[in-house]
Amino acid sequence: MNQITKNEFKKRWNSLKTEAASWTASWQMLSDYINQKRGWFASRPNRGQMINHQILLENHATQANKILASGLLSGMTSPSRPWFKLTLDDVTMDAVPGTREWLDEVQRRMEKVLNKSNIYSAFYNAYEELGQFGTSCFLILEDFDTVIRCRSYTAGEYYLSIDSRGRINGFARYYWMTVEQLVKEFGLESCSPQVQAQWKNGQADNWICVSHLIEENTKRTEGVETFDNKKYRSAYWEYGNDNGVLAVRGYDRFPVIATRWETATTDQIYGFGPGWYALGNVKELQRTRLDKLIAQEKMHNPPMIEDASVLTHSNIMPGGVTKVTGQTPNTGVRPAYQINPVLESFNLLEAELKSSIDRDFFVNLFMMLLNFDTGKMTATEVAERQQEKIMMMGPVLYKLQEELLDPVMELIYGIMLDNGLIPQPPEGIGGAAMRVKYVSILSQAQQALGVEQINRVIGYVGNIVAMIGPINPQAAQDAIDVLNIGESVREVSGLEGIPARLVRDKAAVAELQTARQEQALQQQQAQQAGMVAQLAGSAADTTKKLSDAKDSQGVSALDKLMAQVK
Repeated sequence: MNQITKNEFKKRWNSLKTEAASWTASWQMLSDYINQKRGWFASRPNRGQMINHQILLENHATQANKILASGLLSGMTSPSRPWFKLTLDDVTMDAVPGTREWLDEVQRRMEKVLNKSNIYSAFYNAYEELGQFGTSCFLILEDFDTVIRCRSYTAGEYYLSIDSRGRINGFARYYWMTVEQLVKEFGLESCSPQVQAQWKNGQADNWICVSHLIEENTKRTEGVETFDNKKYRSAYWEYGNDNGVLAVRGYDRFPVIATRWETATTDQIYGFGPGWYALGNVKELQRTRLDKLIAQEKMHNPPMIEDASVLTHSNIMPGGVTKVTGQTPNTGVRPAYQINPVLESFNLLEAELKSSIDRDFFVNLFMMLLNFDTGKMTATEVAERQQEKIMMMGPVLYKLQEELLDPVMELIYGIMLDNGLIPQPPEGIGGAAMRVKYVSILSQAQQALGVEQINRVIGYVGNIVAMIGPINPQAAQDAIDVLNIGESVREVSGLEGIPARLVRDKAAVAELQTARQEQALQQQQAQQAGMVAQLAGSAADTTKKLSDAKDSQGVSALDKLMAQVK
């Protein structure tokens, strides 16, 4: 790769960094006041820097954001229960033999890959980044042992770009590698002369800053199958070094999963999150806690006045003695002033601020979700108790599905397909578009609102039937006829997210109904045949009795009856 190409990479990298510069100060402030261990603005990694408790006196916002992250993990992508199921866009194809079994097997294999990888850790990191900074980012890479592996990033460590539709299409970052890591990753010959010298001199643990850029390959040559000619190109070089690139690699699919909590416009690259809105209350909480501590300190250890009558240094420790010579009253050492702070007012203000912070981070809702995860609640109960918050989170959940879950599922399916881990689909559905339906607790809680509406309508019809049925049966039947009971059951089953195998498809239901009708017809025909046979048997018995009954001349009753008929 020539010098000009590297300069092009550097130009794009610097452009993305410059674009993010206006956000850095805000990210730094969010890091200072919410969680100082998130957000990377240091010169190099692996520094055991302590939390600055002169800024962060009260960590309520830190814990609130962790509850949000844990709640999203449990509520959207729980590793302990299914949170997605695979279907086809064309529902009529479900009738193709073997389709449902194939979809279930693909889902089982994808779940196995997810569970073997570190993606649930990446999900949690992403949720915490979203809550604090409003933007999250991680990479999904192929791995020989676990099929996929993820690398998570924090604010300030990476820069993004978007396309004309507002979708993330570019990623740049700087990161640090030791000399040993650099040589093993890219080869000694690809490293700069400075790194080669350090390697030869045994300085393997020295840190080297590396630039990395992933972007769409605008110079791609069709039909050429090389790593640097894939749809997305990935370039590495030593930061601040005039040597060539370390490597140029490529991806068939964009490996970056970048998500925004919300954006003001389509053209906005980075997002806002709960931390942005809670920051004012968080700052006020820190100030209130500081004022409370100062008031307590002044009450227990007030400032003192020492006049010229003191012979030695004043001793204000318990039991301390200070010698004075003055004969004048109020000389020596005494408090400068006395205060009597109402600490309860500080407690009330702190409680009010904490409640506001909890609302910004949806703490009440997510605490309910954590209770659901222990089996104490149902999705319907969550929806009923937190209906307002569920509805408020609707746009956020849609954006998370669009920018987080959908790209993750597409990328993992593509990687598995490339590596031969997806079984052959049944004949008849080749080329059919697959769709992922999310059945997490949050999705179910949202859908439970729809179930509640259906229940209300059915309950309303039931009340009508109960009230007017005895008086006007026809009107009650008309009300029942309005409802399509079968479709309502199918709709509720879908909203509740029960496994598809538990719900018969329409063809199977039609076949079952036809069989039931045929069985009923056969029973009716059998009953009619029985009645005919019974009548025939009765007639034969009557004929025999008439034939056996004879008068004194020996003429039977049957002959007399026949003579009358003639």
